Amino acid sequence: MIGYKEINGTYYHKRTYIIGSISHGTMRDVDLLDSFSNALEYLAKKNKEIDYITICVDARRYRDFLIEYEDMLWKDHHKKIRESIFETVSYIINEDLFDALNNFAPPYFYFGSHPGDGSDYGFWLSEDAINCSFDGLEVSDLSEVPKDYAGEILWVNDHGNTSLYYKYRTSQKLHEIWSIV
Repeated sequence: MIGYKEINGTYYHKRTYIIGSISHGTMRDVDLLDSFSNALEYLAKKNKEIDYITICVDARRYRDFLIEYEDMLWKDHHKKIRESIFETVSYIINEDLFDALNNFAPPYFYFGSHPGDGSDYGFWLSEDAINCSFDGLEVSDLSEVPKDYAGEILWVNDHGNTSLYYKYRTSQKLHEIWSIV
């Protein structure tokens, strides 16, 4: 999905987003490292923010290590090494990758596990964020948007479909940030 990036309350640059699941049905570190780093690399490249690629490289290096040495790590005499490796892997997943992916979340979304399924990771709409911090115009029909209005517009129809738009003061065109049907 392509939207616009907010900078100081105004949307300027086109931005690529992901909405929904990127990893489902697994809690294995190897799988999470793989799917999270793939999503991060995609978003970093699409949004031309290549500084995030180093996180992907680290995640994949540990993923490859875990795959190659999986049998060895579970032997009793490697307990200290195993604990150290899994502590580092946990940090990469829960800190580096989560933080980086949250930086690519669409407005009013978060990256994390789905509220109804702890093994479904992705980008989810935060109802609390919209209810608590949305200060734009909420409409049930886009014809309700005043011609001189500038800012965010949250359109919710009678079926529950929701879209976030941005309107510049100098234009009558609405720029879609995201949409959920």
